Amino acid sequence: MIQRQKIAGYELVSFSNNSRKEKRLLKKFVDFHWQLYKDEKNFVPLLDYEYLGFKLIGITGFFEPKNLFFKHAKMRFFLLFKDGKTCGRCNAFVNHRFNEHWQEKIGFFGQFEVLNDQKIAQILLEAAEKFLNKLGMEKIRGPQNLPMNDATPGFLTAGFDTRPVMYYHYNKKYYPELIEALAFQPVKKVFSWEVSPARPMEAKLDRLVDKIIKRYQLKIEEWDERPLAVRKKEMREIYNAAWSDNFNFVPFTEEEFDQIIDDMQLIMDKKLFIFLYIKDEPVAFFGGVPNVSENLKRIGKCRHLELIRALKMLGGAKHTKGFRLGYLGVKPKFRRLGLDGVMIKLQKIYTRTKYDYCDIGWVLEDNKKVIKLVDMLNARKSKTYTVYQKKLI
Repeated sequence: MIQRQKIAGYELVSFSNNSRKEKRLLKKFVDFHWQLYKDEKNFVPLLDYEYLGFKLIGITGFFEPKNLFFKHAKMRFFLLFKDGKTCGRCNAFVNHRFNEHWQEKIGFFGQFEVLNDQKIAQILLEAAEKFLNKLGMEKIRGPQNLPMNDATPGFLTAGFDTRPVMYYHYNKKYYPELIEALAFQPVKKVFSWEVSPARPMEAKLDRLVDKIIKRYQLKIEEWDERPLAVRKKEMREIYNAAWSDNFNFVPFTEEEFDQIIDDMQLIMDKKLFIFLYIKDEPVAFFGGVPNVSENLKRIGKCRHLELIRALKMLGGAKHTKGFRLGYLGVKPKFRRLGLDGVMIKLQKIYTRTKYDYCDIGWVLEDNKKVIKLVDMLNARKSKTYTVYQKKLI
């Protein structure tokens, strides 16, 4: 149902994602980031298809009702207009699986984009808060874009001049100031680093890795050494266990995880995946994906060339200069064995001649173990994201 409200000279439109009229509004919702960032070279938008879907090439959009996310989530979209022109947008949602996992009553806002105007931010976020309040939420957190476990949470607050990386969103520098004026407080920082695979590991770490492989008689496998169904099952079990207590994580359902792996195969480099076994038990895996954002750059200032951008992304996936370390999991009972260092060394053997850079992230500010490991890799911190939260009255 579409609802319209006049507020202080603005028109606020709230809607869902079911009817044809609502889907037309969703197109305006997506169009707005093209307008807002039209002159900013570091903004590389995802394909419109990622949001709205495209049956011809089998993409289900984040906002489509048939997206698996909506099996356990409720979302509302908000568009704000001034004199008939879009001036801001956001969505608000409750992820019931998140609240079940964390035993919390937290709702989220996401896809937040506004002109530099405090009133615009206030109207949109108050609308999001009212929606979440009616659903019984006690806190609002964000921004959190979709897909929830893949898109980096928070606002970009440092690293505006660094290279675009897939699912690391870019935003206006003034956003934190706008929401802090509305009583939102920072609750967590998330970091990413860039490292050259060609740079050698510290000798101390290199020797330690060799000892770990021998001590635990690690069995090392590549992607194709087991059937796809087995790979999916092992990865999901390891990933859900490894990330279970990480801030903002939501356990994947089998259906969700299988969909992610199926989609990933369109762009994947199988050599970027490594699996470790101890006594035939799968204990850890490492996975990277080519940074296809290199191929998603806007074509001049043209707006409606999404099919060409999609073809460039798919055709250039095997020729990117870098990759994103998007998947790394070690079962909790094996965490202190140094297996993450083992996988990074093995990965470097393959990538040192094929890729110029690797993006490592997102890493929580209190994950001291991974931060220490990253330091030993001589990595350069590239981006910082800050997550905000507010109590709902």
